[in-house]
Amino acid sequence: MAEKLDLNTASTVRLRGIKGLGPSRAEEIVRYRGKHGPFTSIDDLKRVPHVGDMPPQEFEKVKQQFVIPSSGGDQKPHKVNVNRANAVQLRQVPGIGASHAEAIVAYRREHGDIHDLNEIDELPYFRDQSTLERQNIKKSLEV
Repeated sequence: MAEKLDLNTASTVRLRGIKGLGPSRAEEIVRYRGKHGPFTSIDDLKRVPHVGDMPPQEFEKVKQQFVIPSSGGDQKPHKVNVNRANAVQLRQVPGIGASHAEAIVAYRREHGDIHDLNEIDELPYFRDQSTLERQNIKKSLEV
């Protein structure tokens, strides 16, 4: 059996090699990852335009081609300081894509440091996310 691809690092070229994806779906996966940050679950593929609407059996076969390597063991996850991180560092947090990272940086420029992580709930792009999604993002951040 072929080696599974890392959903968070696979290039468009590698993604196109998966039966059922093709060029446009491969592009959508990379675009989604760039906008929303790394995938935290293979099931997140459901949210990718033109991938999530695949026929269920075909979608399940595609999902089986991927892996999301864990950071390993019982290590405490590294938290990103929301006040010191730049946009590139913020994008590394699962669930924070380019738009979210830029919104945080812009907020800090305008208002100064964030003193409570709940402040980000009111930022553009975050308001549109579910409470659970925002909680998961905040678990990876610190002030």
